[in-house]
Amino acid sequence: MFYHLALPINQILLALLWAMAVIRIIWNLPELRVVSGLVLAIYIAFAVHKVRRRMQMLIYCLAAVALSFAAIFDGWYALWQGMEHSVIFAAFFGTVVLLRAAADQRPEITRAQLLVERLEPQERNSGLMAGSQFLGSILNVGVMSIFAPIIGPNSGTYIRKAAAEACLRGMCLCSLWSPFWLAMALCYEHLPGVALWQIMALGLGFVSIGFITSHFLFTSVVSLSGLVVAVRALLPVVIPVAAAACVILALNATTSLSTLQCLITGIPVFCFIGLLLQGYKHFRLAAGQLGKGLGAVHGEVVLLTAAILLGKTLILAIDATGFAQMITAFQLPDWAIITVIIATIALLAFIGIHQIITATLVLVLFGPVETGVLQLIIMEATLIGWALSSMTGLSAVSVAVASNMFKVSLEGLCYGANFRFVLSFGLISIFCLTILNRILI
Repeated sequence: MFYHLALPINQILLALLWAMAVIRIIWNLPELRVVSGLVLAIYIAFAVHKVRRRMQMLIYCLAAVALSFAAIFDGWYALWQGMEHSVIFAAFFGTVVLLRAAADQRPEITRAQLLVERLEPQERNSGLMAGSQFLGSILNVGVMSIFAPIIGPNSGTYIRKAAAEACLRGMCLCSLWSPFWLAMALCYEHLPGVALWQIMALGLGFVSIGFITSHFLFTSVVSLSGLVVAVRALLPVVIPVAAAACVILALNATTSLSTLQCLITGIPVFCFIGLLLQGYKHFRLAAGQLGKGLGAVHGEVVLLTAAILLGKTLILAIDATGFAQMITAFQLPDWAIITVIIATIALLAFIGIHQIITATLVLVLFGPVETGVLQLIIMEATLIGWALSSMTGLSAVSVAVASNMFKVSLEGLCYGANFRFVLSFGLISIFCLTILNRILI
């Protein structure tokens, strides 16, 4: 009986945490912070048993390290502060689930599928990459379920693998600029002073570089005009995506709210209005999908909370051991720091270390330290590392979903053709970020 109650309780508790986070933005009372932290702890206790085994082990490892640091450096209060602060990330996942549910009701989704399907075979992988970029910014891994049926399970293994790799490249590059991705939320936890419009503009610039790099690596037989045709065919899909992003940018520019607070207050209103304009049927379908979605993100909520707790205690450890002063004393050049950030996240993913661990590590190590590298550049380097690890990481959810949807080997995707893209785009990104850092300082 208890087992059958577990999933509805998870959904109810997550909805409650979502509401509490919104209320805390308006009235951040100490009592409410304590209560919401306790509710999150209860939610974790229920949810952790529903997480898949590999992620469960990762969560236990993160929690063990965080508890060890708390015990060694007397960081119990910091640990509790991390729990209270993590409530906003529960609301972040609730908001993203709502946004996906609302997006699934839009006619542009079906239109994008048809447009890619109509492209010439030589242009299709470019179309898959472009479509995954536009829709993946909101739907995340859900974009795979839209484009995988176009290829079909009866296509040859090489065709299915190339299509999966194209979707991964397009979707994972979304993390460079999309405020709806976990990567961006984690970066703003550690680098809240970076202007949202700056990181989005810079990220979109690197997305363009990524598309050109991918074109020359994988679809050079198609002229650049073919890539332009594929991108142009999907331009109608950009409108709702851009509208959602503009809501956050407008709130961020006109209020004192943080980026995460803008997202969890502005996007639900945006979705609610859009669904009302579409009619009751779409509203009801989205509500049903929202309920199911809240029961499906418990793993991500618990994992991110564990990473936040690790980050809080890791900061204590770094301060207590003087590690930050050691980094400063080394006087590493800017290109070396940028390389370390990107390489740490991207390369360790090849051996199965999840990017949420490595991203937290580099943000804590380099974010607050005076190294001669701008926080904007540190954030973008972290996002690039996250994007590359999401394409090829053994523990990356995106790779697992692509493997399942396109019926190809997970190891084949991790160590396949996208490794060339990771290497090429990584080196180009290091060079460009180094030049940009020297121009801006």
